[in-house]
Amino acid sequence: MRKALILGGDGGIGSAICREFRRNGWKVLAPAIKECDLSSPDSVERYLAANAGALKGVDALVHSAGINEPGPFEKIGMADFERIAQVNTFSFVRVMQHFAPLFKKKRRGHILAISSLYGGFSRAGRMPYALSKHGLNGAVKTAALELGPYGVIANTLSPGFVDTPLTRKNNGQAVIRSFEERIPLGFLAAPADIARAAYFLCSPQNTYITGQDIVADGGYSAGGFQK
Repeated sequence: MRKALILGGDGGIGSAICREFRRNGWKVLAPAIKECDLSSPDSVERYLAANAGALKGVDALVHSAGINEPGPFEKIGMADFERIAQVNTFSFVRVMQHFAPLFKKKRRGHILAISSLYGGFSRAGRMPYALSKHGLNGAVKTAALELGPYGVIANTLSPGFVDTPLTRKNNGQAVIRSFEERIPLGFLAAPADIARAAYFLCSPQNTYITGQDIVADGGYSAGGFQK
């Protein structure tokens, strides 16, 4: 049985990814925040050390955790910048460092980080989030280059607007409607839409897509946002 480690598996997209992997017969490790708090480097280290045996058998590593706290950048303290970057980017880099020698030894493995449209462009009031997602995309592309010779595949998947509690927390109903009007398909993604793409990118069927940021946004970034 194949095994996946999914960070952020209790979120809207993360829980859908867990369900999709399980539906396809995978064993899923999805640590809760009390087991692996991505905002705390010490917590991440403890989790990796305490579960070293179980983690040796992981075939796919998925990062679906993320926080986004909007606001004008000049009013956001550096501690908040650092906390968002720690959760969204730096903790996953540390986890990739843990898995790199394991995947290199097996000469296979899949790495996937759930990024965002704001990993490629930005929006007013989103500097900490955009900074972290731009960094995440660059980190995973570099991992693809360094681990590719060992048969390891690494990508990011950038959803557009997904109907999750976080999306609705950060955007009022009028803003949600404006998104729908600018998405060529006319609706926000369901978490399951993103989960199916995530599973494919980590599945044995993906043998050649690596070092890419796959955008799943209903056509928004193809030009729909100009309406």
